[in-house]
Amino acid sequence: MKTDQKRKKTAIVILRWSARILGVIIAGFLLLMFIGESLASKSLPLSIEPIAAIGLILMGIYVAAMFLALKWERLGSLLGVASLGGFYVILFLGLLPGNVSGGFSTKGFLNPIFIALWLPIILYFLCRWLERRRPKIIPEE
Repeated sequence: MKTDQKRKKTAIVILRWSARILGVIIAGFLLLMFIGESLASKSLPLSIEPIAAIGLILMGIYVAAMFLALKWERLGSLLGVASLGGFYVILFLGLLPGNVSGGFSTKGFLNPIFIALWLPIILYFLCRWLERRRPKIIPEE
């Protein structure tokens, strides 16, 4: 009985730290990509399409959510779901400029890189689900 509880607690700790590490890696990579692209452009863009600006804002919210999830998991993961959900709506409709076809294609909704962004959020939710399923430990007297 106690070894079962120890295993569940160990699994929760491993899931939590996996989500944290993966979230920081993905958010840091996205942040560095944005900074690098901003510094690499010689001239400032005169205009940006409104839907592209919305996509950038949603990805910025996702980055902030992953860093926020280090302290407040529930808030960070819910904010991440909301921002990625909005981004996926834009992807599905094919509204982003460039080589995005939209729909259920590898250049749209089923892009493996964008699907990987969901991994830390799924791990956070799995961790919370396991914590709720874990029976409360009754101290021995």
